Amino acid sequence: MGKRELVLAVIFVVVGVCVYQFTAPPPPAGSDTSVGGIFRNFRRHIQGPRETTNANWTATIPVDPSTSELRINLPRPNELTVTGEDRPDIAVDVQGVARGFDQAEAKAAADAATLKIEPMGSAIMVTTDPVRLRAIPRNARLDQLTITIKVPRRLGVRLEPHFGKFTATNVASAEIQGSRGETRVADISGALQITHSGGTLEIENVQSLKLNGRNSRGTVKTVGGPLSMDVNGAELELTAVTGPIDGELRNTELRINCDKALKPVLRLNAHGGNVRLEDLRTEARIDARNTGVDVTMAAPAPITIDSTGDDITVTAPPGGYMLDAVATDGHLVIDDGDLKPQGENDPRATGKVRGGGPALALRSTHGDITIRKAAGK
Repeated sequence: MGKRELVLAVIFVVVGVCVYQFTAPPPPAGSDTSVGGIFRNFRRHIQGPRETTNANWTATIPVDPSTSELRINLPRPNELTVTGEDRPDIAVDVQGVARGFDQAEAKAAADAATLKIEPMGSAIMVTTDPVRLRAIPRNARLDQLTITIKVPRRLGVRLEPHFGKFTATNVASAEIQGSRGETRVADISGALQITHSGGTLEIENVQSLKLNGRNSRGTVKTVGGPLSMDVNGAELELTAVTGPIDGELRNTELRINCDKALKPVLRLNAHGGNVRLEDLRTEARIDARNTGVDVTMAAPAPITIDSTGDDITVTAPPGGYMLDAVATDGHLVIDDGDLKPQGENDPRATGKVRGGGPALALRSTHGDITIRKAAGK
């Protein structure tokens, strides 16, 4: 393209813009489509929300005696705390920081820091207000939202998928459909169902527990009844669980401090990772694939461990038991009692130890079996 063609193209563009400005219909209220407006919007985009103001909102709502559940749906990331108390109503407190290009925009964003609270059958729903959120200017936003909800302790809590730190204590029951991030749930008088991913997890003093976890790291303490878990990539320690315990584990590091009150049967199906059981004294069945298994027994009990691709280590109980151990394509080492492994390629040992008792059945393929002396022996 020559210089003359380029000049003509520029002239046509300028004339076209002028004609459009004179003939176009009026813009919608609040919009700015002028050249100056375009540059102002561009500057806002580059500079971002420069001004801030506090975003605070509180509300207290009475609760009908027939209401049994609090449902929470907060799709935006926030720090959420739900606490049960001896009270007849629900108190909500929202704190945050509103940001905008100027103070007017920041104030408009702060006005959106409200929640909708309305009855829904036998439940009360707490959610964001979409009308107010849509009213936030394009260059404004809400940050660092902290939401505190105080409820009657008799209510159950149901939480839709949530992003951010979450704490729930002292309520009748809890169904956490998704919590991503640091999570603590404690003092639940009934059942707890929780799906958790990507952060620390602390559960304490619940009646029963159903856990679905992904990349969860933390502790579970004092479960008064059954515990079932389906976890992947987790690091968990369980203490004072009454049970029974039933677990599906994948690439998980699990340690269980077995309580004297633990009820049979303890069932674990593990693929990858490690399983360690301390002070086991109840019936257990462990199916492991490429998973290291280390069990310390505090008393004789029927134990079955079937492992492929990794080692089994058992510290024998102080009382008598019946040993049945086979290491296929592995080694068998027995440091407890008088039994000796038989065979070289697939060593095996079967017989009574200290007069016999519950069966200790160990099967390993492509892994070793080691039976250590009982404590004090």
